[in-house]
Amino acid sequence: MRNKLVLIFGLLIVAVCVACSGMRPTVFVNKQYNFNFLEKVAVVPFENLSNDQGMGPRLTHIFVTELLASESFDLAEPGEVSRVTQKYIGSSGSTLTRDQITEIGKTLGVQGIILGSVNKNTAYASGGSSGSEVTIDARMVETETGQTVWSATHTEGGKGFLASLFGTGGKSEAESERKCVKRVIRTLVK
Repeated sequence: MRNKLVLIFGLLIVAVCVACSGMRPTVFVNKQYNFNFLEKVAVVPFENLSNDQGMGPRLTHIFVTELLASESFDLAEPGEVSRVTQKYIGSSGSTLTRDQITEIGKTLGVQGIILGSVNKNTAYASGGSSGSEVTIDARMVETETGQTVWSATHTEGGKGFLASLFGTGGKSEAESERKCVKRVIRTLVK
């Protein structure tokens, strides 16, 4: 009887550890770049690659707010960033060249430009429970050389192990979005 209780308790601990482990962001950091050089950065509106029409602007606003809350950098005013980058990016979502990045950096007075995309936004409902999953890719390009100095991608949300086991709901869309953004930013501003 005692062995069975130990086995059940051990399996329960393993299940909790698996449920709590979650995925971690995938991160690239240029080890030769001196991040102390960054005083002011610009966040370009995120490209929306998901099916949710409002996801790009929504995630951009959350990203800007969380980056401001970190107090790590001064940020160029989002409206000014949109105005300056609009002539290069337009509505097609095209990428920026090194020359364009350098010109934007000089115009806005920033040392880094953060570019991002929302790659996935999935809402699900099953068995009386619901939740949401979101994936964000973000990278910072240094404006003097046009080199990427930081990049991260992360997926947050989805139905976890315990939610599947006990039939409880996953994270709401807002929770998944905010947590995903926070985890991505933490890889930049530790």
